[in-house]
Amino acid sequence: MTLGMAVLLLVVAAAGIVLVFRYLREKPKLRIICLVLLSLIVLVLVGYIGLTLIFVDAISHQPPTM
Repeated sequence: MTLGMAVLLLVVAAAGIVLVFRYLREKPKLRIICLVLLSLIVLVLVGYIGLTLIFVDAISHQPPTM
């Protein structure tokens, strides 16, 4: 997965959390299930993006090899 795709999915998942709060007020069980799933997706994507940035930074600061 590319970094751009991960960021796009993160934005979509965050928008989904906002929409769940807005439109699922009458169905508390469904709201909880959706919030848990979307929160897990956001957590995984933030971890993926963070690790990608750490690895890219490590590669860019690596000393040249001879």
